[in-house]
Amino acid sequence: MIISSEKIPGYVQTVQRLSRGNPFACRIISLYRSYSPDLAFVDYWITADAHGVCTGAIARNGSAFILFLTSQSDLREISSFLRLSGARGILCDGNYKLELFGEGSTGTVMRLSRLIPLSETETEAEIIKPDLRSAYELMRLSADENFTPPTFDDFYVDVNHKLRHQTARICGAADNGQLVAFAMTVAECDRCAVLGAVVCHPDYRRKGYGTQAVRSLAKKLISEGKTVYIHRARNTSASFYVKMGFTDYGYWKEYRL
Repeated sequence: MIISSEKIPGYVQTVQRLSRGNPFACRIISLYRSYSPDLAFVDYWITADAHGVCTGAIARNGSAFILFLTSQSDLREISSFLRLSGARGILCDGNYKLELFGEGSTGTVMRLSRLIPLSETETEAEIIKPDLRSAYELMRLSADENFTPPTFDDFYVDVNHKLRHQTARICGAADNGQLVAFAMTVAECDRCAVLGAVVCHPDYRRKGYGTQAVRSLAKKLISEGKTVYIHRARNTSASFYVKMGFTDYGYWKEYRL
């Protein structure tokens, strides 16, 4: 069964009890806390077995869907539901295959619970809290085949809203006061956080600035008892994250129609 969040008292608590810090569930919980279900462009559901026991969760943001799946999830029912709901983009655990949606693209989910100490060859960078205009311009300058930036207005409205609701945060590294790298969470819940943007100016890459931005942000998150996740694209370097203490957790899969 697929049940609307409007019929589930304590929707977030229901998902949290089942997920135990799962990064896909974190994205759903974070979206729910950012944008309430009475808004027209978002919807939230749980999936349940014949006895009404929660087996997963679904969130819609426009035509993009996020799935938290478990071994008890009815993938055939979920696939049909997504088709009928007009899904155009679907993000989920890569260990589960949805019917009717082709192969999709995939990458590695990495997890960080404890930071590896800074090596002697790494230097401390100046850490700042960047303004969103500067962060956007750096993101636009650093765009590649893995990411096409949204418009500034869309970026500003969404990120500023999440910052105010404490479901995202941003940390920058600077050279002589100029922002040259930043790391940002795109989702946070009580137990974990998901890094969604790690950006470094092309002229400052391989100099430790991106590492310092991630380190500073991750250190704060871990001090709050949160596990940090990153959805790494297939053609990006794993060593950048491994040297900080990230380990492989699983796979993500994205379907686009």
